[in-house]
Amino acid sequence: MMNVFMLYSQTQGVVLDANKAPIDKVNVFLSDQKILLYSKEDGSFSIQKNIPSNSFIHFYKFGYSSKVVQYNVDEELNITLDELHVNLDEVGVAESFSELGNNKLINIDKKSLKNNFTSTASMLESISQLSGIDMISSGLGIEKVVVRGLSGMRVVTYLNGMKIENQQWAGDHGIGFTDLGIHEVELIKGSSALKYGGEAVGGLLYFKDNPFVESNQPSGFVASKFDNSHHLFGNQVGFKWSKNNFYFNAYGQYNIASDYRMPNNQYLFNSRFKNNSVKFSIANRTNKFQNIFRYQYNNEQTGIPAHSHDDPDEIELGDISLNEIDFAEDFKLIRPNQFVDNHLFVYENNYFIKSSKVSFHLGHFINNLKEYEKWTVAAFDMTLSNTQIKSNIRTQFNDFTLNVGAQLGKLTNENNIQSRLIPDAITNDLGVYSILDYEKEKIGLNSGLRLDHKKISSDEKDYDKLFSAISYSSGVYFTESNHILRLTYSGAFRSPHFSELFSDGVHHGTSRYEIGNTNLKLEKGHQFDFKYQWSNNHLGIVVNPFYQLITDFISINPTDSFAQNNYRVYNYDQFDKVEISGFELNLHYHPHQLHNLHFEQSYSFINTRNLDKNTALALTPSNKIKTSLKLHLTENNSLLTLNKISVYHVYSFSQNNIVEYETSSDAYQLINLEFDFKPAKRIDLVLGLNNLLNQEYTPHLSRIKEIGGGVPNPGRSFNINLKYEF
Repeated sequence: MMNVFMLYSQTQGVVLDANKAPIDKVNVFLSDQKILLYSKEDGSFSIQKNIPSNSFIHFYKFGYSSKVVQYNVDEELNITLDELHVNLDEVGVAESFSELGNNKLINIDKKSLKNNFTSTASMLESISQLSGIDMISSGLGIEKVVVRGLSGMRVVTYLNGMKIENQQWAGDHGIGFTDLGIHEVELIKGSSALKYGGEAVGGLLYFKDNPFVESNQPSGFVASKFDNSHHLFGNQVGFKWSKNNFYFNAYGQYNIASDYRMPNNQYLFNSRFKNNSVKFSIANRTNKFQNIFRYQYNNEQTGIPAHSHDDPDEIELGDISLNEIDFAEDFKLIRPNQFVDNHLFVYENNYFIKSSKVSFHLGHFINNLKEYEKWTVAAFDMTLSNTQIKSNIRTQFNDFTLNVGAQLGKLTNENNIQSRLIPDAITNDLGVYSILDYEKEKIGLNSGLRLDHKKISSDEKDYDKLFSAISYSSGVYFTESNHILRLTYSGAFRSPHFSELFSDGVHHGTSRYEIGNTNLKLEKGHQFDFKYQWSNNHLGIVVNPFYQLITDFISINPTDSFAQNNYRVYNYDQFDKVEISGFELNLHYHPHQLHNLHFEQSYSFINTRNLDKNTALALTPSNKIKTSLKLHLTENNSLLTLNKISVYHVYSFSQNNIVEYETSSDAYQLINLEFDFKPAKRIDLVLGLNNLLNQEYTPHLSRIKEIGGGVPNPGRSFNINLKYEF
């Protein structure tokens, strides 16, 4: 084993396996500084400047157990990683650093999105492969996440510490950004996200950009993809550079797609879209300080498919589809459609002193949404601006970690034309929280409390009201041998949104007339979440039952009335009590005889109940079994060097547990194939085949399930993805 010396201006270390042999290409992630470097062939690594002794460092590499250490300047960084045959990092309790908190004490799942652009799935399709996660969509143009049956305002989205407000109250608005430059997403299912807001009754998604890379020379990539389901042409480019503790990342993207092809070889009219995005990040650090500035611009131009003023029950699929694609015309946007411009500005400052880290975060997000039904006149044009200031102090003492923080925000909705669906309105909110974690050998405890005040006002509606509530979370963690158990109890609140209070008009994107309710009260959620995990060298099992009670549940419900050109009227109502329960089971099998084969399977079962009406909730996801088979190849198997073969299968059960005006859904299954090649050292080639059986299916959560007897998702398609790294 090599010796490790601590230099004044440099931090050094070595990574070894259990046999004291060096491990190369280990990811050495300075979690607090968001800087990544790699171990060399002899297992060594070095960091330009000393890092504060209270910093966390995450060591990880595929095939090895990950490890998080808290750096101590007086100790050598001699790291040992054990070989790992069964990887449960995404669904189990693994040693990894999480922005959302201690993942041993809080139910935090992770999904890597590092190479998502060159995979066969979109960003949200990749996330929906996790157990308990579904998706609302109409092709690749409009997609949004559903967590254990809840979506919209109940699932909060953060990007690099900034809350994304992009009119997410409706199913026709996507997430607001793409996988450009995104490294991974952390996910909390349920109401345990105290650090980032009490309003995440359904869950919280925290997206993180690629880390800064400590390197002696610039690096980057160029990537292209083609997906023939939409005739999608996509391109991304990225660049990274660092010198003398100055770091710079930059990315760009352009996508264009036509209408998507259904299994009957017809095309869903106006499901086309375009997307442009640019982003860059700058960082500078000293021994104790770090400053980060980020900017991102994302432009989306999406068609609104299956749009009609007629009764949905009277529309036939042929009325909203095309027989063939005209490449000269069918990439052009037509009405009805949406234009969305998003600007994100983020400044972050971190200061390290003794055993504490002080963080300051300032963010501003601008969302401009224009929706057109006619060629020259916008149905509405509004700008949603969100300004956020927050600070956090993390202190360690003995076996305790204490986080104390505050968050101040202002959300403004401003109409730019006279026509409007939602009036001008302002929300001011202030939140303070305290979270205490305790870890000692085989046991851990967690307890947190958050107090929020939110004031919503609108001069147009003569509305001015203050909402106040307390959110809380507590958990216990215990491990013995290969057994790990965790139980959490949490409570969160959600105040009504502009749309739920004030909507009054036609929302063309959803083909309905919406009427708000200014008498809505706070919505409150209470959740119990239990997770048991066991694993050995060849088999891993995770069992995760959950129960959630939501009081004063806000819901938009169809009526038997119609208004303005035959749009059905939808009212916002409130139910006294709603129950959501279920369990998720995850299996990972790694046969001893086939070292490179990994079999993963998840079972997601959910039941919802509206106790007021003794019925299910509308749009309850169907139960699903998701299976993944991955074969990693290490030898040259062909001229192109096939690295990995993946098979992904989904079986969706029928959904007959429905409410009035909602249609049931049939069972279906999907099979996707992916072949990952490495034709040269710096080139990745991925070939994919989706919906192998050309299954005609309409997911129960489809935006256009009620139109034309149910508009099916894309049929059999192939995609080609190419990436060159330099």
